[in-house]
Amino acid sequence: MKLPVAIVLGATITTSAAAFAFTRGSAVSRSSSLISNVRNFMGNSQRKSSTSMNASPMDYAKSEIASSDVVIFSKTYCPYCTSTKNLFSGMNIPAKIIELDTMDNGSEVQAALLDISGQRTVPNVFIKGKHLGGNDDSQAAARSGKLQEMLGN
Repeated sequence: MKLPVAIVLGATITTSAAAFAFTRGSAVSRSSSLISNVRNFMGNSQRKSSTSMNASPMDYAKSEIASSDVVIFSKTYCPYCTSTKNLFSGMNIPAKIIELDTMDNGSEVQAALLDISGQRTVPNVFIKGKHLGGNDDSQAAARSGKLQEMLGN
């Protein structure tokens, strides 16, 4: 049996499952089966996550910033985020990457980051707990040597 095409936009899935289900039989069982197949195809890595039930978005953001030398708050579909992640990867600098669009409360975490850093956009990069900035700032810091200096290299 061929499944209808699913369109993945960020972490939102939209399908023409209703039309498919009504033309093929039981709407409920076909829709449930389709959703299950899409979830299995996507795997656990694409499912939404959220911050700890006990942590506020602000506490979560602060904790993550302190947890690693390099922390990049990102969105999976953002080309500037991809450039920043590629920069660190290409320089063999391990970075903790937090994909806000895959989190149930990612917008709240992003709002907390605005309060912390004054920056609304992603990528939002922190080096050893200090705010570096976005993609342009990261690229410039790498070119000038400031990035290596901040890391103590």
